[in-house]
Order: sequence, then C-alpha cells, then structure tokens
Amino acid sequence: MSVLNRMNVSAEELKSIIVEILNEREVEGSEVIADHMVEAELRGHSSHGVQRLIPLVKGVELGTISRRLQYDVLKKERGSMWIDGKHSVGIVLWNQLIQHEFDEPSSVIAVKNASHIGFLGYYTDKLATRGYVGIMFGNAEPAVVLPGTSRKLLSTTPLSIGIPHAPPIVLDMALSSTSRGKILEAQRKGEPIPEGWAVDSEGKPTTDPELALRGGILPIGGIRGFYLMLVLEILTSFISGSAMGPNVKGVLNTENPPNKGEILIVINPFYFASYTEQIDEIRKLLGMEFPGEHGLQLKARRLTEGIPIDAQLWSTLVKMKEKIPFFI
Repeated sequence: MSVLNRMNVSAEELKSIIVEILNEREVEGSEVIADHMVEAELRGHSSHGVQRLIPLVKGVELGTISRRLQYDVLKKERGSMWIDGKHSVGIVLWNQLIQHEFDEPSSVIAVKNASHIGFLGYYTDKLATRGYVGIMFGNAEPAVVLPGTSRKLLSTTPLSIGIPHAPPIVLDMALSSTSRGKILEAQRKGEPIPEGWAVDSEGKPTTDPELALRGGILPIGGIRGFYLMLVLEILTSFISGSAMGPNVKGVLNTENPPNKGEILIVINPFYFASYTEQIDEIRKLLGMEFPGEHGLQLKARRLTEGIPIDAQLWSTLVKMKEKIPFFI
C-alpha cells in the first residue's frame, strides 16, 4: 500500500471520532470503548483496533448488540463469577469486571454472550499493573481449519498472560498463525498476506486475503497446535456455557447476537512466592525484550508521531460519524 493511502492521526483525534460515533448512537461506555481501541492501535494490535468499531456499530444498529450495559450474575462465590453478558458490548463489561478486588488466592470470571471484547492483553496488563497474575482466553466465530482441510472449525483462540513486573510481562497472541482481523486489514489495504497463514476454499495455501477469508486460517504448530486450540475452546464452552466451534456467531458478522465466551483466571501472588529474581536473571540471559515491551515502545512513538490509519478506514469512520451508509 502506498504511503499516499495512509495518514497519521493523533490518539486524541482518533478517540474523539470514536466517541462521537458511539454517542450519536447512544452507546453506553463510549469513552471506555474508544480508549480500548486506541490502545490497541498504539500498541500495534490494529487487527483488534478501530476497524472493530465497524461490526460493533452494525450490531448496535441491527439490535443484536445492546446499547446499554446489562448482564446477569448467574453464580458468585468467593470472588469468582459466572456471567451472562446479555449481548452487551464486551469491552464495557470486561472493563468493569476487572475493577474488582481479587482477595482470594485465585478467582475465575466466566462470561458468555457478550460482544467482541477487543485484545485480551488490555485486561491482563491492567491486572498485572495492580499486582495480579491474569490468564485469559476465549472463543469466537470459526476461522481456523483442521490441517489438511478447508473446514473452518475453531476460533483463532486468543490467549493472554499477564505477570506483575516493571513493566508488566504481557503475552497476547492468537494460537492460529494470525488473527482474522489481520487478514481483513490486508484485504482492505489490497495487500497480500504471508505464506503459511491461510488456505483457500480448497485447502491450498494462499497469500490472497480474499481467498483466505473464503478458506481459513492455519493453526500454529500443525495438528498439535490444533489440539491445544481445541482443548481451550472446549474449556471456554465447558466453563462459560458459550457456544463452540461452528455454532459461535455474532463476533465479526454481527447480524446475529453474540454467543461466544471468555474465561479470566486471576491469581493473587500475595499467597505465593512472587519470585521476581529469576525473571531478572532470565532477562539478562536472553538479552531480548519480554512480551509486551515492544508494544510499549511502539506506543511511546505513536503518541508522538501519530497512529497510521489507512485512507479507506478513515473514510469509513467519517461516514459513520455523519451517519452516511458505509461499506467496507
């Protein structure tokens, strides 16, 4: 994509237009949603950044996603909760849930039926900053194929682990070769995707994002990666009561209400070793960045230089702000 088709936008300008778009539609928690999406852009998670506003707004306008935060606590016991998100905006719901004090040695929060919650590292980073270990995973619409086929069976299985440190150690990754959002981004920009990311509808490797979206994404590590994803997807459904596999709907295609799930495990290190000396030793031994540090460095640069946004996406945001029918 040529530089002429890109522009840099300040974090505040990007937040402002997101808030305006959401306020026009009376969506509760517009500031929280904008902060999350801009943070994703600042840290290099553009696949889960402002482009996710498009299916969110579509869902709100169709009535498949609730404008107001509403949820039911189905069970609550000693800091652990099972929650029905009742089609609320997932970012707003989870931002509220992680504000709790986690006084038990470990706590589990399971949520079903909330809309897309953005990038999981947002939550585990905030928990790690407060001194908690966070382990978070969930499911979404099927996008990943069983190796050797073109059958989309599993979600990209996002996983994040946050560990208190200075700065916090935050792993945030999909267990697929990439996220579906990155393929959508490449499609919008007219760019090829790397080899090894995806297959077409016949199960053949492809670098064409259009063909990849018709086919599916490959898991990391071949069949072993697929089994790891399968077990985490089963665990998500088993604990949260969410749909699973091909039955999951309403994440990117928001014509349907969301029926996915997420699990957050919070560990309070006060009850355990909190052993940081080994962390410092392994950093010296490796001589490399820990997970999460590159995103912080990128954020520092983008707060000064601006956030790169492609022209088509910015045009769509402007249309959404002005309530002009938009297509992307």
